[in-house]
Amino acid sequence: MIGVPKSTTPPEALLRSVAFVVSDLHRVGRAQLDAALADEGFTLRMHWILACLKQEGELTQRQVCDVLAVDRSDMVRLVDGLEKRGFVVRRKDAKDRRKHLLTLTEDGEKAVARTQDLVEGTTDRLFADLSAKDRRILHRLALRALGHPKKYADTDV
Repeated sequence: MIGVPKSTTPPEALLRSVAFVVSDLHRVGRAQLDAALADEGFTLRMHWILACLKQEGELTQRQVCDVLAVDRSDMVRLVDGLEKRGFVVRRKDAKDRRKHLLTLTEDGEKAVARTQDLVEGTTDRLFADLSAKDRRILHRLALRALGHPKKYADTDV
């Protein structure tokens, strides 16, 4: 259980609303994830950037913006911080000087391994009241609602 005191239980009409419940789960989960990552000096969005680069290799800053739905000015600030800490290298694209290419550094690889462990541990605590099967079902339903391929729902929880 996430640990919401009874006195802050929303009205029944809101609890019957899928939109409200999903939004509230996002709010609580995001707060817990950001708090866990703050101990390492990260935010969830910083972790997501590193995770994208780890999987995809080199990406343009704009591609990362589009994948994560992050405003371009926010992305500049996030990448500035990651670059300053030595986790990301940003350089101009030789083919199109208007584009900035992002690459994960060796320190960035280590950082994303640490932050991924924190994200997984926090997620385990957030969903501790759900069985592994229920978590897979929740994941599958969320992917389907968002229009993502169901092949990603078959991963371990």
